[in-house]
Amino acid sequence: MLVRHDSDEARVNLLRELMDAHGNDVLRVVYGIVRDRQIAEDLSQEVFVKVYDHLPEFRQESSYKTWILRIAVNRAKDYLRSAARRSVPVDDLTYLTQDETAEQAALAHLDQQDLWKAVLALPDTYRETMWLYYSQELQVDEIASVIGVSVSSVKTRLHRGRELLRRAWGRDD
Repeated sequence: MLVRHDSDEARVNLLRELMDAHGNDVLRVVYGIVRDRQIAEDLSQEVFVKVYDHLPEFRQESSYKTWILRIAVNRAKDYLRSAARRSVPVDDLTYLTQDETAEQAALAHLDQQDLWKAVLALPDTYRETMWLYYSQELQVDEIASVIGVSVSSVKTRLHRGRELLRRAWGRDD
């Protein structure tokens, strides 16, 4: 069943709500894939243009968030395929964290920085899955829907990604 939006005004209002609700999530997901803040911001804008264009076709087979994040992941992957891949240094990831007190941020900053750098250094398959699970707090079935793989593949990628991180950090926790 297609969602009908009776007017352009209704579509614009819905788009605003979706941007308010999911804009930061889209930016985080795209950044996790392309690893460049400016590019992530540009691609995030493109994602919401695509969302606006395709709102009348949304069939409510998933949540808006899952649908939008799938568009975001696909757009980021398209960008990587089209761009000459180059090593982009990981910049300050603190802008990506949820609201927290200054004390909490100060205590967690160094370890978190190192952990996210390690996640960003993972092969694409594992990085994307780990980012969606830990940063976006998506459920395994939602991740499967966003990236277009089976639930068992997501579980395998999470397990292998964790193993790679453990080896990289030399830890068992």
